Amino acid sequence: MNKLDYRIHCFYTDEISHFRKLSALPYMILTSEYAITCSSDYQMGILYQDPDILQALWNLFNSHQDLCQPAFQTFPIIADDLPSLFQFVAKTRVSSDVAIFIQPEACILPFLRKDLLEEIFNYDLSGADYVISMADALFMDNMQRIKNGKFVIYFTEYGMTRFLRYGLFEEIPSTFYHPLNIKQRIRILREISQCCHEGSYRILKKPLNHLSENLRMALCGNTCSLTYQTNFGEHMCFAITEPFILQIFYDFLTEMDPDSYYAPEEAVNIMNAMIKQLENGDYSA
Repeated sequence: MNKLDYRIHCFYTDEISHFRKLSALPYMILTSEYAITCSSDYQMGILYQDPDILQALWNLFNSHQDLCQPAFQTFPIIADDLPSLFQFVAKTRVSSDVAIFIQPEACILPFLRKDLLEEIFNYDLSGADYVISMADALFMDNMQRIKNGKFVIYFTEYGMTRFLRYGLFEEIPSTFYHPLNIKQRIRILREISQCCHEGSYRILKKPLNHLSENLRMALCGNTCSLTYQTNFGEHMCFAITEPFILQIFYDFLTEMDPDSYYAPEEAVNIMNAMIKQLENGDYSA
């Protein structure tokens, strides 16, 4: 949340067997000027500051790191580098059979057909035509996955409030587009309603009906990514690649209890009620 430069690497091994090999000081804290090696219970350690010893420990650290893999990666979603986000998403989709999402509001992006995208896009941004072309290709891929039953999203009725009231959605920063007008919102809601009918869009019940407004999760292949805003208002993408944590999220999202979300006909009724609210002028912003 504070954008700290914090990077975790991991590897799998029989950790207990290492401790049984009389590894007296298995833990190390290494900085540019000092190093500490300490016991597994943190009760005994040695402080080093000799440059030659520090260099040897850094060499040891680098050799271990080469055998590890990143546990996650983070990168900002910024106005002048939106193509990088699209490239990351496209790369994760290559290895995925089914894309599964869970977030407060419904995923709007698949329904931003090129004509609508051109209407709402902020052309003050650089490389607008290139960004629109990449976005259109990604959104068409999403739509094809929906048609093939390879795209599932869990969302909440409450999370749709901002979209209904202001025509804004959180999946990309609002600097990229202009708010959708009432007609455009109704068009999107009708497409979501159809997806609810087909079962790919699912509205969560209690106790999952109020998800964090600052967290969106996407599971695609061997990557689980979360998007959120930092404490400074910047949009970030956080991609988890650590296998054990990834498996936990995979099991949770692929084995979701049907009692935790509304049946298709119930979901359609909820979406139709939202459409009626807009048609009646309940949200005029």
